Amino acid sequence: LKPSLSLARALFTPASFFAMSCFDCFCGIFGGGKKKQDLLKAKGLVEKLVKEISCAPILVRLAWHDSGTYDMANANKPWPNAGGAVGSIRTDHEINAGPNAGLKKALTVYLEPIKKEVPDVSWADLIQLASATGIEVAGGPKIPMKYGRVDGVPTELQPAPFGLPGVCFDEDPGKHLRFVFYKYGMDDKDIVALSGAH
Repeated sequence: LKPSLSLARALFTPASFFAMSCFDCFCGIFGGGKKKQDLLKAKGLVEKLVKEISCAPILVRLAWHDSGTYDMANANKPWPNAGGAVGSIRTDHEINAGPNAGLKKALTVYLEPIKKEVPDVSWADLIQLASATGIEVAGGPKIPMKYGRVDGVPTELQPAPFGLPGVCFDEDPGKHLRFVFYKYGMDDKDIVALSGAH
């Protein structure tokens, strides 16, 4: 099966969305208790942060740039070398690269104080939780999430821009966007929707 937004839409129906929260899902997979409390605490701290300093956009960009390193062509490689939402954006190799310019502030100024209060929540989960929470606090939809990500540092370092969109000086922008987003299983309609948001 080729993952796509249409598949995601089929799996996350309104009924299933409202039937469970992301925290219920997490606790159903990993057990309740402290993990649920840590996630709820992290969500509350992110909500407060976004309301106080209106930083939702940078949190969304951080999560996208962490997860946007995924490449289906590398799916057969040992974890975490296929990329994805594994918190690897925290490494010097990724955070100091051109496509991630300005994102260090999101990690060190905005999320690091929260991480210190919930040390058992992985960076990978905290980054994605901050993005989803930021969208919700800013008036967007509640995004169904599953938690339990483990932080990973790829051993096979990819060159920047890590499969993320780059500046198109000498190539056709449409071809470039297709090259970047087809690897996630997206189609042209998905690309237009995502690119239009910029």
